[in-house]
Amino acid sequence: MTDLPAALVTYLVNRDAARANAVRAFLDDLTDRERGLIRDAAVMGYVRGRMHPEDEPHPKDSRVMADVLAEVIDACLAMPDLYPAVNAGPDTYQRTVEYFVQCQQPDEDTWAQCSSTMTDPARVVEELAAQEKARPDFRFRIARHSTTAITETVVPVKEP
Repeated sequence: MTDLPAALVTYLVNRDAARANAVRAFLDDLTDRERGLIRDAAVMGYVRGRMHPEDEPHPKDSRVMADVLAEVIDACLAMPDLYPAVNAGPDTYQRTVEYFVQCQQPDEDTWAQCSSTMTDPARVVEELAAQEKARPDFRFRIARHSTTAITETVVPVKEP
């Protein structure tokens, strides 16, 4: 082993500490559900990776990675007791998806909402067509807003 200059060793130690702090800060900002989902998928990804034949390369193509992701989620769903966050049903969270039409602004860098929000994707396509017909010189697009509401039971602390 070669001896590294003290300044380089100090730099590497500081970088390791900064990365550890960044990971800690990221994890601290997650909800319990998000943290659970990441944990479940990471554990199953590790398990599936350990099962990968040593003589085969790991896929790098995003299409193949989608297959790997599907395999990991399938394995998590097959073992609900080991991966509770992936298997949490609508009793714990509810996802709402809303669609709306946006219109490109004259500065061409920004887009503004120009319709009401709606939950029916077919209805927003109709709204887009109506906006384009009414103002053919403008550019329009459909945007989606997704919200996940998490329902947690909070047990009150009893005062002595």
